[in-house]
Amino acid sequence: MLRAAVLTASLVLFCETSFAKDLGVRGEVFPVAEPDLFSEIQARFNALEATGEVDRINERLRERALASAERPSRVAGISATIQPRSYLFDPTITVQQDITTPDGQVLARAGDQFNPLDYTAMRQRLVFIDGDSAAQIEWARLEIANSDDVVQPILVGGPVLELSRDWRRQVFYDQGGKITGQFGITHVPARVTRSGDRLLVEEVLP
Repeated sequence: MLRAAVLTASLVLFCETSFAKDLGVRGEVFPVAEPDLFSEIQARFNALEATGEVDRINERLRERALASAERPSRVAGISATIQPRSYLFDPTITVQQDITTPDGQVLARAGDQFNPLDYTAMRQRLVFIDGDSAAQIEWARLEIANSDDVVQPILVGGPVLELSRDWRRQVFYDQGGKITGQFGITHVPARVTRSGDRLLVEEVLP
């Protein structure tokens, strides 16, 4: 081991003394002409700030964010109901992998199935509407007024915050069509209610 270490040190010393030579200057040397990138960025930012452009950019971004919150992107593939239809949806969940507590107790095993309706009364009614349709807005308003259930409006398009203010209640938005996609809803207005151990999905005429 000692011999190997001495040999390694000798090779390093040999390389340093044999190859690390000052070769001098070959040809003309020029100073670095390119401006410093960060200095250039800072200078441009200072110029934009001085002209008020930074404030204008920030204001446009703020307005864009508010517009997106007021009116999110419409859910693709959803159209107005022409032919009413209804069907049952099974909310049963299949466990994909074992679920255990930190101490190793098994709560559920992969392949086990659970129906959430077995553990909740679900006295909630989901209504899906296009917030740009006056007829569908009126339909949802009547659903809220006449139902004994807790009615939760969910928009697939339209001014969600404006409706929340008008109705003085929270109105949700089906961002990306995740909820309608899960239930298989393709037309609105639609409602989802409990029917035994299933969910009844109805696409109706307003």
